[in-house]
Amino acid sequence: MNYTVAMRRVSIRTQLIWSIALLLALLALVAALSYRSFQSISANAHDLVDRKARLAFLSDRANQNAQTAALILLRLLLTSDREERVVLYATMDKALNANEQALKQIEAASDEYEDPSKVQDLGRLKTKYGELFQETVEQIELDGPLLALGHFRSHTEPALNALLQATASLALAQQDAMQVEAERLSAEAETAQLRIVFIGILAVLTGTVLGAVIAHSITVPLDHAAQLADSIASGDYTREIPSAGRDEIGSMLRALCSMRDRVAEREDHIHRIAYVDSLTSLPNRNRFFEDFARFQGAQGALLLIDIDRFSAINDALGHAVGDALLQGVAERLRAVVGSQDRLARLWGDEFVVMLCGVDSDAMLTVADRIRAALTEPIIVAGQRLDLQVSIGMSRFPTDGTDPTRLMRLADNALRNAKRRHTGIAMAQPAAPEPAAEQLTLIGEMRRALEQNHFEVFYQPKMELASRRIAGAEALIRWRHPERGLVSPGLFIPFAEQTGFIREITPWLIQRVIEDTSRLRRAGLDMVVSANLSTHDLLNMDLVTMIIKALERENLPSAFLCLEITESALMEDPDCARENLQQLATHGIKLAVDDY
Repeated sequence: MNYTVAMRRVSIRTQLIWSIALLLALLALVAALSYRSFQSISANAHDLVDRKARLAFLSDRANQNAQTAALILLRLLLTSDREERVVLYATMDKALNANEQALKQIEAASDEYEDPSKVQDLGRLKTKYGELFQETVEQIELDGPLLALGHFRSHTEPALNALLQATASLALAQQDAMQVEAERLSAEAETAQLRIVFIGILAVLTGTVLGAVIAHSITVPLDHAAQLADSIASGDYTREIPSAGRDEIGSMLRALCSMRDRVAEREDHIHRIAYVDSLTSLPNRNRFFEDFARFQGAQGALLLIDIDRFSAINDALGHAVGDALLQGVAERLRAVVGSQDRLARLWGDEFVVMLCGVDSDAMLTVADRIRAALTEPIIVAGQRLDLQVSIGMSRFPTDGTDPTRLMRLADNALRNAKRRHTGIAMAQPAAPEPAAEQLTLIGEMRRALEQNHFEVFYQPKMELASRRIAGAEALIRWRHPERGLVSPGLFIPFAEQTGFIREITPWLIQRVIEDTSRLRRAGLDMVVSANLSTHDLLNMDLVTMIIKALERENLPSAFLCLEITESALMEDPDCARENLQQLATHGIKLAVDDY
């Protein structure tokens, strides 16, 4: 384990260089040992061939020449014709000379023989045999072959046999020495072979161990890196990161660690953007609906909270004060709402509380406690702000289980609380769901607006005294490409209910201003009226759009009259009053419809 850790502290490149260098060193050692061993064997083989074999050859040649001379001598002893003996003498002299030279070479190399004393004995036997051999030759010529034969057998032949035995013994000894040397060379070759095989096996084992260690130092961290990458991909950022060495794998693990931390930071940031309100740090609308989905089947209530006259505070004191006020409201709501309940900011000055496991009485108790907590003055930027809030409530599963439906019911209850100035209102039984045909028409309204399927009809207003047309009322109609004219009673209520009226009304007023300006240029001056719904009256952008449209068409504001209902005025009196004041300031006529 410590060795593996030590290896991981060294770069992979360095590990590979060291490993290859070590293997090359072992291979070089194998080559050096092989070269040295084969050089030694080759030198010994040369010595065996050049020296020992030569000495054995000299001994054999001396023995053969001695035998040859002895045979010729025997022929001389058996030859009575002198002429024939002359020829034999010449042949015998050659054999004797060759034997003499061989013996001299043996004596000269006596130190090289295994037993130099045998060479000395051979010299004495050679001298004695030479003397007796000469005596036998002289008797042949002096006394005749027959007498000389007796001398040969009694004296010369024993000396010859002793000499032959000595040379044979010397040759045999040299052959034995050669055999011993050959066996030694064979053993040396086997030893060298075993040494080379051992070092080769050692090199293979070393390479295998180094390869396994390097592979382990690479594959194990890579496996950890792959597991870490899988955990990052699955969203688990708590997995322990293995200790990173100083090698390339360590750099990769540190890069993965850095990537994980940055991914976690970005995901946390994205999560906060997606699920947390940046101003109050409360859960936002998306998170609230996800939390609501986890409580399906439970009993509880939704409390929709709205700050009264918040827009007036925001405009009078500035957005910074308005933001600080919202943060203060959020802190007070946190203190009131229980740990088992859910609190979120939906948008603007609207908050929502989901109460879990409560009945109607408990719901009202919590609502009263929230109003009491928020009624206490809040100090913002050194200014004391007295607040009033309105709360609309819906219950689940009594009023339904769909969060959108429950929110709509709570919103309707909130508007009732504002309109009646009661502060708290319960959701009323919902109206029947629209027919499938009406839902289809609602889905087609946006496409009708984009493709200009809406039309404006003008209903004239006549002065009875002068019997002249003094004005007109603009009526929107929907000419469906398949259904023909669609009754306003079918789509206007649902446009208001879904909020799509916010897109229809600007189109209608823009069209009315253009038509009125065109009629005025044609010489017909009259005031044209258009209806505003509750959503329109509370839309600050609509006021700006109307003023710009009048200026663009160069139409005096007195030729436009906007009709509103009393209920629209009561929905949010403060906001409605502010928008009406801006319209009146620019000279736009206002009228109460259905009064």
